[in-house]
Amino acid sequence: MDTLELTHSDCLALVCSHGRSHTALIAIDGGRPQPLACFVRESGDVLVPTGSDPSLTRSATGRPVTISFGGEHAPWAITGVGLARPLGHHDRPRLHHALAMRYAFDNGILVRVARLSGHRLTDTAPVPAQRDGTAAPAPPQRRASPGAPSRR
Repeated sequence: MDTLELTHSDCLALVCSHGRSHTALIAIDGGRPQPLACFVRESGDVLVPTGSDPSLTRSATGRPVTISFGGEHAPWAITGVGLARPLGHHDRPRLHHALAMRYAFDNGILVRVARLSGHRLTDTAPVPAQRDGTAAPAPPQRRASPGAPSRR
């Protein structure tokens, strides 16, 4: 299998085509990645709501955050890096969405993603040639040598 490099717009289209909500690995300032629920905007910015827990907001605000989408079973991996700021009430998604519940966006961060980059695994196995409708040639048959006894 080969890998195909993806552009920012390819990455955004791929992530958004699998729904707006994801579980992504979030790493703050090069720290240990943690799987967290997030919501991807059309612009590529990522909302990470934490409900009533303000600890992510305190630890990530103003710091670089790395977000990784994909996983073990996905044929693609996408990573984005950006700066985090606290979520405001106006950041709540306008869609009627499960993550947009009443208090889900009270705390959390908005990551202003500078650029998404990624790769997709491609299957480059050789494709067999098409048949043209003619019969395959028969393998050559063995002939008995002259003077050999026959088996009847």
